[in-house]
Amino acid sequence: MTFWISLIVIAAVIVALIAVFGAKEEKLYDSEEEFEADAKRQSLIGAGIVELHKVFQPHRAKQIMEEKIRVKQEKNFSGDKPHDPPPPDPPKED
Repeated sequence: MTFWISLIVIAAVIVALIAVFGAKEEKLYDSEEEFEADAKRQSLIGAGIVELHKVFQPHRAKQIMEEKIRVKQEKNFSGDKPHDPPPPDPPKED
């Protein structure tokens, strides 16, 4: 009986390895048009999810969007100098 159980476990492991290593790889695009069409489709799905979030949790969706805007405006990693140069000093009158 133990022999059959171990045989089933070994067969299951082999089938799992074949399934993992035989899985489809990331899609490679033949042309730029295919890539653009796929990107547009994915962005529409993301936009739909955001709109559903706005309907069911408007306050939380507003917080998330404000956070995204703030992060985009900062564009700095922690400890980096600001990207924009500082404004020039006004001329001194003597």
